[in-house]
Amino acid sequence: MISVRNLAVLRAIIEDFIATNEPVASKSLVERHNFGVSSATIRNDMAALEEEGYITAPHTSSGRIPTDKGYRVFVDQLIQAEAESVEIRKSFSELRKQFSKTLDQLTDLDERLETSAQLLAKATGEAAVIQYPNLNSVLVRAIELVKVSTNRALVILITESERIQQHIVVFPVEVSEDQLHQIRSKVNAVATGVLIDDLPALLKKSLETVASADKAIMQKVFEGVLVLIDSNRQDKIAFAGATNLVRNEDQFAGGLPSLLETLDQQKDLFDFLSKVESVQPKAIIGSENSVVELSNSSLLLSSYTDQGQELAKVALVGPTRMNYSKNLAAVLALAHLLSKDIEE
Repeated sequence: MISVRNLAVLRAIIEDFIATNEPVASKSLVERHNFGVSSATIRNDMAALEEEGYITAPHTSSGRIPTDKGYRVFVDQLIQAEAESVEIRKSFSELRKQFSKTLDQLTDLDERLETSAQLLAKATGEAAVIQYPNLNSVLVRAIELVKVSTNRALVILITESERIQQHIVVFPVEVSEDQLHQIRSKVNAVATGVLIDDLPALLKKSLETVASADKAIMQKVFEGVLVLIDSNRQDKIAFAGATNLVRNEDQFAGGLPSLLETLDQQKDLFDFLSKVESVQPKAIIGSENSVVELSNSSLLLSSYTDQGQELAKVALVGPTRMNYSKNLAAVLALAHLLSKDIEE
């Protein structure tokens, strides 16, 4: 088990390496940090850390740099202390205010998530990945029908995740405003408050109770809703910050092209994030990643929720040498803003 002083030395090595991108020597640790012990003692501490695999020498007679194992201990300690950390809470508060100035003006889900990714990437200097809400967990708020001509109507699907989708349907007969109003009432009596994935079966069943005069109209409305649901079944992510990764290309041990390809394809990353259980903040560091293309990267992620139930995840992708404290605060701030169970 790592001792208290060794843990302090490890933290200092990681913080100095993140700040300088240079291997850290015992002499510089003594000069920069007030450990109250000699250089020889610090060298012994570093030797113990190296023997346990927390730090390593990149080449002969150099200082030391953290390993994935060392980052893991550091990040676990950081996450455990998150609620009490003055630094993280201050950054969280500042970033939340910064993000909310823009996001509070946006209601469309696509625009909100794309903008969120851009804001997170800009604030951290990393790549930002935001999952779209899981279709199975999204509730229907309402279905609106708007007449646009004698035999055409706009079907609008509104979900609790604030996504608004629309599709024009063409009826085989002319439709009056009164007919459209009655069908809208019947559809919403079935649809409001149900899981979107349950909606097709419920609407299909409701067709059996519709008067024959309205059945053809109701069938077209049903088909329009199916189109909207199918268009929302794609596993999507909002992504921003590819240029940030390119600027740090030397930090990815030659693996940046394959990483960018994975981020561009989206599905593997979406599936990977979906399998990670993380309502609370979590870090996946380097070789811990099951996706090979991410093995030279770190992910910091947290869920955004609706009444405590996970909708999807906010994540940062960057080199293992990232500013974990600042980035953790940014991920938490954005997840907090996107969540729908926040009490101000």
